[in-house]
Amino acid sequence: MLAFIAQAAVSFSAPLSPRAAASRAAGVAMATPRVPYKPTGSEFTQWVDIYNRMYRERIMFLSQPIDDDFANVIIAVLLFLESEDANAPVSMYFNVPGGVMKSGLAMHDTMANMPYEIQTVNMGLAAQVSAFLVAGGTPGKRYALPNARFVMQNPRIQQPVDEEGNPRTRIMQATEMRLEVAEVLRDKRRMLEGFSQFTGRSMELLEQDFKRDFYLNAEEALQYGLVDQILLPKSLSATGDAGEQPRLLTTSSAPGSMEMA
Repeated sequence: MLAFIAQAAVSFSAPLSPRAAASRAAGVAMATPRVPYKPTGSEFTQWVDIYNRMYRERIMFLSQPIDDDFANVIIAVLLFLESEDANAPVSMYFNVPGGVMKSGLAMHDTMANMPYEIQTVNMGLAAQVSAFLVAGGTPGKRYALPNARFVMQNPRIQQPVDEEGNPRTRIMQATEMRLEVAEVLRDKRRMLEGFSQFTGRSMELLEQDFKRDFYLNAEEALQYGLVDQILLPKSLSATGDAGEQPRLLTTSSAPGSMEMA
């Protein structure tokens, strides 16, 4: 019976990053919790990894840097969920320290073409392209937890790495370097155009803000237009502090320019 359950379990987990693969190869345990799941009409209970179980409830948890392999897995799941039910909403929870801009843009384009609503939540950290993806959720369905942080970073030339995740030296001619820089600037332009659409800010304001990287906490991200609401603890939302009425943390007035120290 256990063998049948093991074979029947289907995993949608993303492939391991080079660092995680190296850790597993070195003998470091990185077990994913498994939970019971009984498919509709089945007599048997399957033990599936928790991420697979969340996918079946149309919940996606993103917790690693976004690269091509990880983006392909997420895109495949989004397409599968569309084929399963094109109307039911999907929730995407982010705690992502960045990633490859082009991989993130591929995810964004897929998200934008899905017929269902996509709720995005920043649970802890949304850096660079993951901040772009959180802001690109369905308007009115973009959230952040009170202690969440957004790291607003410019695209960069990705340093090549070997199979173990160690950086490799890349030798380029001046012409190749110029082309690489031009491509990064084009990615930045695309990113700023997206943020302008998501936040309602002008390109001029965004170009001024993105002259250097900067951080936003949850309330600052709310004012900036990256999210629509901050998710407060249920107890605080119900009772407020010391008997006071709880603050309604939602999108406020039209955004202005960020004051950068």
